[in-house]
Amino acid sequence: MMQGLIRWKLKHLLVAVLIVTGVLFGLRTLRTDKHVEAVVQKRHGYSLNGTEQFAGEHRLVHLDLKGAAPKLSYFEKVFPLFRELGATGLLIEWEDTFPYWGELSVLASPLAYSKNDVKTILELASKNSLEVIPLVQTFGHMEFVLKHKVFWDRREVDQYPNAICPSNTEAVVLVKQMIAQMMTLHQSAKFIHIGADEVWHVGVCPRCKQRMHKADSTKEQLFMDHVKAIASFIKEQYPRTAVVMWDDMFRTMDVATMKESGLGKLVEPMVWHYRAQFSLDHDLLHKYAAVFPNIWAASAFKGATGPREIITDIGYHLDNHFSWLRYFDRKNTVPQFAKFRGYAVTGWQRYDHYGTLCELLPQAIPSLAICLQTLREGDFNNDMLEVISKRLGFDHNIDLHAYPRPKPLPTSFNFPGQDVYKGVLLLGNHQVELQNILNNDVYV
Repeated sequence: MMQGLIRWKLKHLLVAVLIVTGVLFGLRTLRTDKHVEAVVQKRHGYSLNGTEQFAGEHRLVHLDLKGAAPKLSYFEKVFPLFRELGATGLLIEWEDTFPYWGELSVLASPLAYSKNDVKTILELASKNSLEVIPLVQTFGHMEFVLKHKVFWDRREVDQYPNAICPSNTEAVVLVKQMIAQMMTLHQSAKFIHIGADEVWHVGVCPRCKQRMHKADSTKEQLFMDHVKAIASFIKEQYPRTAVVMWDDMFRTMDVATMKESGLGKLVEPMVWHYRAQFSLDHDLLHKYAAVFPNIWAASAFKGATGPREIITDIGYHLDNHFSWLRYFDRKNTVPQFAKFRGYAVTGWQRYDHYGTLCELLPQAIPSLAICLQTLREGDFNNDMLEVISKRLGFDHNIDLHAYPRPKPLPTSFNFPGQDVYKGVLLLGNHQVELQNILNNDVYV
């Protein structure tokens, strides 16, 4: 009997895997903790497209295309929904799905979009009033570039493909070529994001050490010199395009060092933090306000709770957005800057180029809907949950808990990628059920 039960569970586990896998090829309950109960209160008169609480601020949906990149047909269906849910634009991290050409053609994956595909994606975004900000890596997270043998000599550390050597003129030329090709297909872009986060290796190679010794400079200054060179190139070549970058490499720097670099006139930092409970303090914003006139924030609607996670814990990400709303309060924090640009709501597909897939975009649409509306309204409540749930076709309120599992599947839902959503929830149930069988003798 035990063997029969295991076969039955394995059969259903396989069915769940096949559902998710099949749709991927086609795509290329309320929390009960006291914190959420205190915030989620009933409020009448809410609608998805009502008056905006923070008009003029961006709410960008981050499309991380380095894993399970969708087909154009999916974008055609989901972009109108993004707009309806409160998105104002897209932060598109193309990585190796961008159709690099010429000397850079090796960077394009065999599954990369074509130039016509990119044109279509931008047209679909424009049709739905979604501004597109392209993201191209220029310092760290360069695995998709530096893994190719032809570019090995541009690495900062020979055995690691994650960071370029900023003292290698050929590496700098390579980055500029990547930017030039990106801008060729994004000629109307008002912003470009140059990444520059998590640069694990700076000032390590002999060339960089010699450069720092000669200039009597630090690793921080070396980092800023490279960013300045790239940002200056963009300003010279594309004067109508503002430069955005991740902020984390600035966090340990002092105000004097950052001011001396001149980056305050060249880049706009995007402060990222994806945890439910914040570990950033307001001193960081005071420091940035002394250097940078404009600032962005980056929250997360998926892909921030584990590199192998498959089901989005909506409640966790809702707490992340509550934390952001408290952190960037309109009375004290925002007025320090000339302009608070708004939010990028990130949704990571992989933690890095070599990482496994984590939560898939279609599976996280309910989370995205709730996070976008929370930013749009500056609040979240039962009325909002009910309206969002009905808009996505649920016959009951969306469950904000991913765990514990197994749990009953929703019986009704209707949004782009719903089959992936159902398949992933089923897979999550069967993973737990199978583990219970293997770890316990309850079925014997």
